[in-house]
Amino acid sequence: MTQPEAITRVRVLYGKGPSLRFIGHLDLQRLWERLLRRTRLPIRYSQGYHPRARLNLASALPLGFVSDAELLDFWMDESRPLADVQLELQKAALPGLTIKEVQTIDLSEDSLQSQMSASEFKVTFFDPQVEEELKAMVNALLAEAEIPRVRRKKTYDLRPLILSLSVAALEDGQTCLEMRLKAEPGATGRPDEVLDALGFDSTQYLVHRTQLFLSPH
Repeated sequence: MTQPEAITRVRVLYGKGPSLRFIGHLDLQRLWERLLRRTRLPIRYSQGYHPRARLNLASALPLGFVSDAELLDFWMDESRPLADVQLELQKAALPGLTIKEVQTIDLSEDSLQSQMSASEFKVTFFDPQVEEELKAMVNALLAEAEIPRVRRKKTYDLRPLILSLSVAALEDGQTCLEMRLKAEPGATGRPDEVLDALGFDSTQYLVHRTQLFLSPH
C-alpha cells in the first residue's frame, strides 16, 4: 500500500460538558491537538518547522455553551480499527470531553465547515419560566418580518436565520426553548442573539447544542 492510500480520515462525534463551557474555540482546537499527541495513534501532522496535527472542527461553539453534538475530523497516516481509535481518544480525553462515536470518512469529502447547514439548541433557564408567557414572546418574535441585529459593527437580519423556535418541557416539567438555526458559511444564527431579541440576559440561561446538520454531499 502506498502512503497516499494509507491515509485515513476519522470523524469524531463528541460532547463538551459544563467543565469545558468556558473553553473558547481556539483553545478547544489546541486541546484537541494535545489530546491527539497523547494517543498512540499514527496522527498525520503538517509539514514545516512547527508541525501540527491535521484536524478540522465543524463549527465554533460560543463561549459558555455546552454540547452533545460536536464534530471533528482528523487524519492518520495509516488505518486502525475504529474501536481502538475510540478507546485511545477516550483514554486521552480531559474530563468534560466525551467521545461518543468515531467513523471513517472519504478523503475527498469537503471540510466540515463548508458542509454546515444548521444547528439545533435547547435552552434551559436558571429561574422557572411561565410557559404561556414564553410562548407569547416566541410568537411575537416569529411574527416579525425582520429582526435587525448588529454583529461586529455590521447590521444583519436575524429572522431568516431562525428555522424553528418553540417552547418545550424538560423531564422535570421545567419550561425550555428549542431552536434550529441556519449555520451556513456566511449565514449563521446564534442562540444568544435570539435570546437577546426575546429580552433575556446571558446570565439567565444555559445553551446546549443538541445536533449539527451537514448538507448532502
